[in-house]
Amino acid sequence: MNLHCPRAEPSIIKNEQLRMMSENHEHIYQLLLKKRNGTINESDDQYVSALINGHEDVELMWRALKHSFSLPGEEKFWQQIDVTNAWSAVRSELTVKHTGILSIRKWLFAAAVVIVAMVGISLIWKNIHRKAEQAPTVVTTPPAPINGLQLQLAGGETIALPYNQEKQDIKAGDVQLSAGAKKLQFTGGTAMGNGFNTLTVPPKMDYKLLLSDGTEVWLNATSRLRFPFSFSGDKREVYLDGEAYFQVTKNESKPFIVHTEQTDIEVLGTSFNVNAYNDGLTRTSLVSGSVVARADGKEVHLRAGQEAVYKTDRGYDVHSFDESEVLAWMKGVYVFHNTSLMEIAEVLERWYGVKVIFDNKALAGKKFTGGLEKLQRLDYFLETLELIGDIHYSYDQSGALHLK
Repeated sequence: MNLHCPRAEPSIIKNEQLRMMSENHEHIYQLLLKKRNGTINESDDQYVSALINGHEDVELMWRALKHSFSLPGEEKFWQQIDVTNAWSAVRSELTVKHTGILSIRKWLFAAAVVIVAMVGISLIWKNIHRKAEQAPTVVTTPPAPINGLQLQLAGGETIALPYNQEKQDIKAGDVQLSAGAKKLQFTGGTAMGNGFNTLTVPPKMDYKLLLSDGTEVWLNATSRLRFPFSFSGDKREVYLDGEAYFQVTKNESKPFIVHTEQTDIEVLGTSFNVNAYNDGLTRTSLVSGSVVARADGKEVHLRAGQEAVYKTDRGYDVHSFDESEVLAWMKGVYVFHNTSLMEIAEVLERWYGVKVIFDNKALAGKKFTGGLEKLQRLDYFLETLELIGDIHYSYDQSGALHLK
């Protein structure tokens, strides 16, 4: 279907249509959604095309929606949402360019922002279908590329790991590594001693590790975990730099301890997320079980649903958290509420491997609410910033991203 329709005269939009627009913005969105998906009938297409061509705000809404992609059941999903209340709640949090134009412009602009935040830049939960596992291929130890997904053994040898590929069996001393499909597990290792190996996950990736006690660790992009092939003594200790979700196998006689630069987190068997990307700040979010977090001689005990945020200059702050948002990165989504562009830029650097430079320093403190999906092209998100945030972007010859 041809999406480029001739521009209608403003007179085609009557006062009654304007009234209906302000009262039925969700209906307009449904028509735009159908237009994008090619399921709209001729009369509705003529009506909504006239709105697009006669009102720049509807055109803005349409431009934002065209950057999104369709998902099975999407129209039915939106039909079941109380759009008016949802938009009303979100509008107060969004950063928008205020103008003195009609109130209909305000809600349409907010609508465009919500579409971009919830669809265009994909604040949409998707199930990722895993490829069927195939028989592993035995390979020799491959050389590790610089800044790639790799495992550095305690003895100093560095092994390149396959990412989202067929499983490979890799021999490392007396340890049999099984790597591939975004996961690493191993068997053996007693003869390797108690030294710590380092798993490095570069930008753009996330990776799962199965430890010798059965504990699962899911590492976010730009993260490192130091761990032994086998736990000895009366503790199970690992060292984290970055972000990871832990699902710890219970062992009351041998507590599991996660060391970060600022804190130590001790558990027996539980599920929790640790974010230790930023200097001077560590965030521990407890999903189930119990956790004791320690720093500077102080400790806090967390219950399920609680989060401890440690700052070097303030100590601990404990509060509740939204599990779906904190763990969204495991689904390839980053959720932000009233978040500075500086913090969002840090996520862009980790997820897309691009250096972000603020040519206009004042932009770093500008705040946004919405979501970002890793699997979608970065330019979609940047085009959204241009639409809603009065921000312009460009790339230099080195590939660095400039915001101004």
